[in-house]
Amino acid sequence: MSKKLIAVAAAAALALTGLVATPANATTITSVIIDDSTNGGGSADVASHTATTSAVTAATAMTSRSLNFSNSSSVTRNVVRFTVSTASATTVTVTSAGGVEVSDALVDSAAVSYTIDRNLTTLSKATATGALSYTFYAYTTSTTAGSVVIETPSTKRTYYVKSLAGEAYNLTNVKWPTSITSGQANDDDNTNLVTWNVTDVFGNSIESAQGVVTAFGATTPTVTAAVWKTTAKVNEAKIHGTASSSIALSLNITPASLASAGWPAPVKSVFVTVSAGSLADQVTSLTAQVATLTASVAALKADYNALAAKWIGHDACK
Repeated sequence: MSKKLIAVAAAAALALTGLVATPANATTITSVIIDDSTNGGGSADVASHTATTSAVTAATAMTSRSLNFSNSSSVTRNVVRFTVSTASATTVTVTSAGGVEVSDALVDSAAVSYTIDRNLTTLSKATATGALSYTFYAYTTSTTAGSVVIETPSTKRTYYVKSLAGEAYNLTNVKWPTSITSGQANDDDNTNLVTWNVTDVFGNSIESAQGVVTAFGATTPTVTAAVWKTTAKVNEAKIHGTASSSIALSLNITPASLASAGWPAPVKSVFVTVSAGSLADQVTSLTAQVATLTASVAALKADYNALAAKWIGHDACK
């Protein structure tokens, strides 16, 4: 065997020895413990929360803006805690997406709470012998699930996180009837409908009956309680009974303002005035308006003809 072949064989043998000497699980993740709204200080590896349909949520929405996780009380948890353990010393990398943010601590070096404005989506931590775990926190303000990917050089795990919807805070997409037909019944044929949506402070839709519509007028009709329409995904209220010629309508929710925590003031009230009356009265009124307009057009036509005749006569005399 030539010296060149011997050298190549020796190098290959050395490389194989190196591969055998490094255990296959040297950098694997052995467990990921997720503490959410139902447990704190858990001890079991988590197999769930690996799909958008099983996304983990914190106990409360992020309305305070400050990151908070308490082992003793779920009321003060607005983040999800992840504890990653590895088989041996390695580097753990965390990447979040879909609106999910991450933080490696709850407070800074001066013990001041971090807030949602930290805006981190990547973290990295080297585990070492005697300290083979890494704890971090994930949070989001959206009820749509986002991802948290945890990796070592030889392992990758993906979990999903979403937020709970907060309290009703903003009225949106309010649609009033253009006019109210007096005498309509409270049934499926009723066309005197008010529809609207309600969101929390983050813009998440609250899909349950929210808000109260109130009518005011000389003759005030009845307004039904709000009903959440699952298919249309709107709140709906019907106006029925006798209504005067013009009524005022107000739509209200009663949120507590979060302005002191840095959020905008809530949109909690909307008001409109709508014409109303029986169908026969509305037809009579419209007929009268048409007659007035017709008379005005006839008068304008007569004036135009008279002016045209005057100018035609003037030209004929030249």
